[in-house]
Amino acid sequence: MSESFIPASEFETASNAVNNILGQPVEEIEITDILPPLNDIADSNKVFKGKLSVLFVDMRKSTDLTDELKSKKMVKVYRSFIRIVIQAIRYSGGYTRQFAGDGIMGIFQDSNVDDQIISSSYKATKAARYIHTLIDYCLNPALKKSMDICIGCGIGICTGTIMVTKVGMRGKESDETAENETGIVWVGSTTNYANRYCGLAHPCEIFIDENTYSEIEDSEVWTKTSRTKGSKIFEGYTVSEYYLSLPEEITTEAVKADKENDSETSFIQEIFAETQEKTLLLVDEISKKSAELSVALEKIKQRENQVIARDNDSRKENIRLQQWQSRLNSMQADVDRKEQENKEKEYSLHMSIFSQTFCKDNLIKLYGKDYWLELIQKMYELGAKIGKSKLQVEIDLDCYLVDIYMCFTMYEEAYNILCIQAKYSSWLNLRVFENVVRESGHWIAIKEILEKRVYEKKDYRECLDKLKSMSY
Repeated sequence: MSESFIPASEFETASNAVNNILGQPVEEIEITDILPPLNDIADSNKVFKGKLSVLFVDMRKSTDLTDELKSKKMVKVYRSFIRIVIQAIRYSGGYTRQFAGDGIMGIFQDSNVDDQIISSSYKATKAARYIHTLIDYCLNPALKKSMDICIGCGIGICTGTIMVTKVGMRGKESDETAENETGIVWVGSTTNYANRYCGLAHPCEIFIDENTYSEIEDSEVWTKTSRTKGSKIFEGYTVSEYYLSLPEEITTEAVKADKENDSETSFIQEIFAETQEKTLLLVDEISKKSAELSVALEKIKQRENQVIARDNDSRKENIRLQQWQSRLNSMQADVDRKEQENKEKEYSLHMSIFSQTFCKDNLIKLYGKDYWLELIQKMYELGAKIGKSKLQVEIDLDCYLVDIYMCFTMYEEAYNILCIQAKYSSWLNLRVFENVVRESGHWIAIKEILEKRVYEKKDYRECLDKLKSMSY
């Protein structure tokens, strides 16, 4: 048998890869709207960084799960358990990002919905409650019926800053069929603590850290606690059997696992223990590269200061020009403000013509129909100059326009403006209302408006009653 050795080509491939990684600067990218999928993360020294909540859950195997059951039926148990956990994480606004045997990791981030921030902590704790609810009310009853067993799980949650980067190896130069073997590493103590809390949690229990606790609203149901793992004490908050509500038509009774905590290390903890050293090495490498970047930035700053010193006279001239520009901008702002005030004053002056002739039918008719139609069009134009829409102008003039249109038997127009007044104004004149409806013959649209506002004002109740008395 020939002596085992690494071919020179393979050694050179590894060396080139290492030098390429070490030679690239580390670029930090803040996580914003959504977590980056694996395919969207380049195989480079780019590190995505942001505030996230990490949830770990692993199955606590009951003593009823015998070796015979494991060999024949555990695949069904695993698939059912993992399917439920993924649904709970996804439907609670999170992402499932790692599997390890019977353990799963979920990631949650803050989001903005209708200008309201929904915290990652809220999503993570909701997902934890979702998991326990489906296990005890959905999975366990089915397992009890088909296999006469039940399972439990512990859940740990930690909130903090996490760095995400891609690791692994792409394909193989000499073999196009070789698949990419890459993955994502979640760097930071937040991930490790969430995993530890998961191991410390009893079946049907949720164990969270201080950061998560500070962001949730149902803090009164949680109990502060401390637990020991090896020689280290972990403090946090716990809650047990904290289920989500179910619809009344679901009458299934909860089937719960044994409350006794599993003292053995979970499979997912073993996986993370094996990768912890590699993760720490990656953190050290990132720190070193950050220090090198800081030195390089300092040198750039020194050269920049030298350039500024040589061009000091030019800089002063630029400052003087900027001051002049600032003064010109201020003067222009004053002109614009004055022009806007003049436009608003012109709008108000024209509007006063309507208010002064309101309910003076003889005077309105004396000016004539064409005069008022031209004046109304003028108000639309003046309103547009000060940022008012046609509807906003009609709201300003609603009762005046109704009066004018009725004077000139423009009943359709009067009815349309009356609908606007009913929808946006705070009052209605019963006599005018009855006259417009009777003369226009229209009532459906205004009735719908009144029915929505009938509890706001006496005017609306009276007008609605008047419609009913008119058999509408």
